[in-house]
Order: sequence, then structure tokens, then C-alpha cells
Amino acid sequence: MQVRWNFKMLPNQTQEATLEDWLVTLRKHRNYALRERTTGFETNNKDSDSAIIYAYGAYCDLESRIEFGSCCPLTSPVLKHGVIPHDLNLAFKNTKIKDFETKEAVKTVVKWDSASGIQMKVTTQLRKSLLHFARVDSDVLQRNIANIDTAYSNFFKLGRGYPQFIKRLDSFEYKPGRVLLRHIRKNYATAYLPGIGDVKFHNSRDLSLVGAYCNTPLLRTCTVKREGGTWYISMLVNIAEVLPDVMPLEKCKSIVGIDVGINKLVALSEGSFALIARITTNPRTARRLSMRQRAISRKQKGSKNRIKAVKKLAKQKHKLAQYRDGYGWLVANKVVKTADAVAREDLKIKNMVKRAKPKHDGEGGYKRNGASQKTGLNQVILDAGWGDIFNKIAWLAVKAGKPVIPVPPKHTSQECPKCGHIDKANREGEKFVCTVCQYTQHADTKASRTIARRVGLVFHKNKKTLRADCAKVTLSRHQSLRVETLVPCPWGCW
Repeated sequence: MQVRWNFKMLPNQTQEATLEDWLVTLRKHRNYALRERTTGFETNNKDSDSAIIYAYGAYCDLESRIEFGSCCPLTSPVLKHGVIPHDLNLAFKNTKIKDFETKEAVKTVVKWDSASGIQMKVTTQLRKSLLHFARVDSDVLQRNIANIDTAYSNFFKLGRGYPQFIKRLDSFEYKPGRVLLRHIRKNYATAYLPGIGDVKFHNSRDLSLVGAYCNTPLLRTCTVKREGGTWYISMLVNIAEVLPDVMPLEKCKSIVGIDVGINKLVALSEGSFALIARITTNPRTARRLSMRQRAISRKQKGSKNRIKAVKKLAKQKHKLAQYRDGYGWLVANKVVKTADAVAREDLKIKNMVKRAKPKHDGEGGYKRNGASQKTGLNQVILDAGWGDIFNKIAWLAVKAGKPVIPVPPKHTSQECPKCGHIDKANREGEKFVCTVCQYTQHADTKASRTIARRVGLVFHKNKKTLRADCAKVTLSRHQSLRVETLVPCPWGCW
């Protein structure tokens, strides 16, 4: 099984300066290579109405009908992201043609190389002529070109966005077998990075599974990245651990349903809650983030003071992101350990956080559409990290062999579990009172139990370990004028 382990690096000042210099060179290298491919994409008959521009030096062999060039006047330009080097000898490659029956090479044919192959050859020449390219490891430069190939494959095959030029690059990657582990100790270890040297990092895993002092095949690609001014090394490792088979739903004896929200982060069907942390939307942190952002806007662009202000803001955001990630793992562990199966809502979070649509008043203006309230709601949803919690629950459930069942979220918070009546008026905030049968329950707990019930399993209640359900919840419009506050539940449900 392949897993990715992240470690915090401890480079010295010389190594940190080298890493930062590499990132600047790799960013320029990526943008230069992307500009070459963009030129070929825009000029090679992308639009049928635009004029065709033929590359200099492209031609076609009439006998073999092999095109030499990204486009050819005798046929049609078919290569959408071709590259024409200044030295045309770099654009050719020898390809062996095999016989279909014997599977043996019959002859060698000279063909036009791919865009990545040409750019890797040009990069090799740049390392010989330019000093800042020579300092960067050759495999790192080749992986930089390979990342552009991945971006183009996602654009052409998967329909994703066209690759964009970047102003900042914070990571680079080594090929498998290039990084060596050395001096593995209890609290720290040392990794040899080609071109950088031996770099210490905090040891928070059992690295004995990978091996030391040897180029082991268990260690795959390694990525060095910078987040908030801190350096990390991410290793893709092959370990002997095998994931267990997921338990069939028929054999599951218990199930827990979860309902995510903005008042309670996760409500479990057994009656407990995971409170929302409000990591970036609490007043103190939100004010501090806005102050950091205003401090950046007041600085002159390109100045050293602006760079310092940007680093301070990035460091604070990274610290908040780490806290959110750790809290998400705690919540996911609590959910997965509760029952044999997990049921959750199949939410389309990307659609939920879209901006409010403008409403025309017919007179050239716009009506009030609640855009300010919707913006605040979107910020709280994104700060809660529902999708990240769902991913963590899915991973922990796979490791434990437990199934995770997505349930359609329609009317989960409005349906009465007793009589089945669906009405928007049944819920008011965290209170649920059915307008037909007067069934009373905490709204989030009721929704989580509705989600679990739709799967077909019921959570087995254990009075010794599970909290009792609190029914002392009534709507504000049903309360008497004499009763101003609700009596708190002795079990702490609300």
C-alpha cells in the first residue's frame, strides 16, 4: 500500500537559501516552457476562422509521409501544443518500429519528438550555459516539465482549465530512488536531497519500514514544499500494510448518522455533538487577519517591508490551517469509532457556497438579495471544512474496514421521524417541533437520525454509554410569556 508521509524539515541557513533560489529558477523555467507551448497552441489552427501560421523549418517527407515540425504546409497543423527549438536537431528522435507478429524491431525511423521531450533537451543545454540552471538538480527540472504535461493532459482529456502562468512556486519533486534516508533516530532523521545535501527533519513515523543507509525501492517520489515560511518533505512510501476489506452493509450491527452544520460542526445520531471551532471567523482572529491584510495594502509594491508583511500573514494562515486540520482528524476519529457504518449527507458544497444571484428591479437597478448574509454564511461553511472532514472520515473508515454511505440530503432537516410530515415550519434554528404531531427534538440530532434511518440501519442504543435524548425543546412562538429561558438539559445535550 502506498501512503504519503509529511515531515517538518529543519534546513540550515545555507540550505534554506539554496531551496529558495531553486524555487525562483523553477518558476521561471516553468513559465518559459509554458509560454512556448502556449504559442504553439494559439498558432496551430486552434480556431477554424483564424489564419494558419506555419512554423519555420517544418516540412514533410513525401515518401514516408512523416511530418517534421509542429505544423506542415503540405497537410494540416495537428499538434496543438508543439514546440519548435532554435536547433532543429533537438526536435528529432529515433523510434523503433516493431513487427506485430514477432514483436521485434524491424527498422528505426526518425520522427518529431514530443513537446516535453524537446523541452527536456533544451533544458539540458541551459544547464550547460547558465549557472543558476546548473545549480538545480536535473531530475527536478525534468519533473518540472512533467508537471506541465500533467496539466495539459487534464486540460485536453479531463476538461479542466488551461495551464496558467504562476507568480509563486512553493514545491518541487524528486524522482523515485533519488532521496536517501540517513541517521534515523528516535526524534529526528536525516534525508539526503541531491543538490541540497543532508537535511534534518522531525521523525514522527516508523521509518524503519522504509530502511536506512540504502536506496530502497520502498521510498518513492519525494516532494519538498514551503508552507507559511516552514519547509516540509512529503514522501510517497510503499509499506507492507494491507487495507482490510470493507464490511458488507448486511453484516453491520450499528450505524451512526452525521449531520454537519454551522452551529454544531457535526451532530451524531447517538446524541453527542462536535462543536464548531470557528478558526478564522471568530471576531478576534478575523480582526487580526484583516489587520494583516491592510498592513500589506499600505506597503509599497516590491519593497522589503511588503515582503515581511506578506510572510507574517502567510505564517498566521498556515498556523490556522494546521489547527483546522488537526481538529478535523479528532472529529473524524470520533465519528468512525462510534459504529460499524457511517451515513452522511451527499452535499454539493461547491454549489452551496456560490454567491447570491442579483435580482433586477426592472428599472435599471437591483433589489436586495441578501448578498451580505450569504457571504457571511459562505465564509462560515468554508471555515468549517465540511468536505475535508468527509474525506478524513472516508480514509479512516477504509483503514478500519467500515462502509461510508452517502445519503440524499433532501428534507433531512424538515421531515418528522414520527409522522413523516415535511414542512419548512417544523424547524426553527436548533429546535424541531412537528406542526402536525408536535414531535419535539433537537434539530441537528433529529436530522442525523433521519440520515441513519434512510440507510436502513438503526443505531443500537446503550443506556450505560450513550447520553439520554433531551426533549425539552419548544419553539419560541409556542412559549408562554412567563417562560423567558429554557431549562438547561442535565445531560448537556444543549
